[in-house]
Amino acid sequence: MRNDFLTKNYRNINFHLLPSKKYFQTTIAVRIYLDLDEKVATGAALLPYILLHGSEQFRNNLIIQSKLDKEYGAKIGVSIDKKGNKQVLCLSLKFYNQNHKIINPEILNILHDLLTKPLITKKSVEIEKKLHLRRIHNEIFNAYNYSNKKSLLYLQRKPQNLYIDQIGSIYEIEEWNETNLAALYQKILQTSSIHMYVIGDINEEDVLEQLCSYIQIETDKTDQTIIPPRPVLSNIKTYNSEKYQFKHAIITTCLSTGGITFKNKDYPALVVFNRLLGGFPHSRLFMNVRNELNAAYSIISILDAINGLLFIQTAIDPPSEEIVLRKIFDEIKSIKEGDFTKKELEATIKTLINSYKLSQDSPISLIDFHQNGIVSGQVRTMKEMIDCMDSIKPQDIQDVAQVLQGYSIYTLGER
Repeated sequence: MRNDFLTKNYRNINFHLLPSKKYFQTTIAVRIYLDLDEKVATGAALLPYILLHGSEQFRNNLIIQSKLDKEYGAKIGVSIDKKGNKQVLCLSLKFYNQNHKIINPEILNILHDLLTKPLITKKSVEIEKKLHLRRIHNEIFNAYNYSNKKSLLYLQRKPQNLYIDQIGSIYEIEEWNETNLAALYQKILQTSSIHMYVIGDINEEDVLEQLCSYIQIETDKTDQTIIPPRPVLSNIKTYNSEKYQFKHAIITTCLSTGGITFKNKDYPALVVFNRLLGGFPHSRLFMNVRNELNAAYSIISILDAINGLLFIQTAIDPPSEEIVLRKIFDEIKSIKEGDFTKKELEATIKTLINSYKLSQDSPISLIDFHQNGIVSGQVRTMKEMIDCMDSIKPQDIQDVAQVLQGYSIYTLGER
């Protein structure tokens, strides 16, 4: 299977097409990128959900759903995402492509009308504001997300806008109404980088012609290049804690990867290092901290390769904090010194390759991976990553481990 997208810019929209007979459904995904900005983040986060309330041609959600049902049960979904220093407005359509090789024009008609002529009314805004309050509350009371955010803040000498939540703030939500949201949406369309993906059993040339004909968005942004965020470089070593009504303590350790990001040539080795450390059930942290030491309920390392960050997060009984932290840094040190076996490395690489192969079965995973490349300034394919995995040597892992710089430890819970 080919897994590199055919990309074309037309009228300042980036179209990415991937034909494949392996998918029973065709997926269309729209991704609109804007800079994370506290002043507009909450309003921007509301907009994808408001789009589903209706458009000039399809006046309410019932009409939209009725039209989609006629297209063999087509499904539409929206969400808000965050990639590096970008807030991403997401809209996706999945449908059975009965026309074969091209997209049913009615699907494109619905998509175009929702994107370009949404009905942003007082009623739809008030409904979504209430629902969005729940989304924000869920984010606020997610202790793991809160701990990650705090550890990142303490790592940066000059905080970037990376700490801004893509869903916005509870304190800003009442400022938004149908008038300023409509104005914001038009500004976003005119000034943001817009990417549209199509994956399925299609003829790419014919579908590209369809897209260029149907999807017409007035935009002033002639340069669609997204400037990659600066990686977080820090040699700070800091510890902070906060009391929290929680049965366990959550410890988040945020480390700088020393400038290695998704676009860097050492990125594949960094991925293997992360998985060897704490990304799989056979990883060092899982085996030696959770199982052997029996000192953690859960432990994992998560790589944010767009911003150059590595998060290690664990849930423990508070009295175990000191021994767990010591063991975490001991495991990092042992990898730096090459104290890992050939069997460990081979198992990690094999599992990674299998995960990339499985990801090729998911259109959304392929789109997400491609997005990482768009935002980072270096598009990669799953095949490229698989090929890189086969050539990684133990010294490569040691080398990327050496460049880990500062760290910020943040403990949430009773001490």
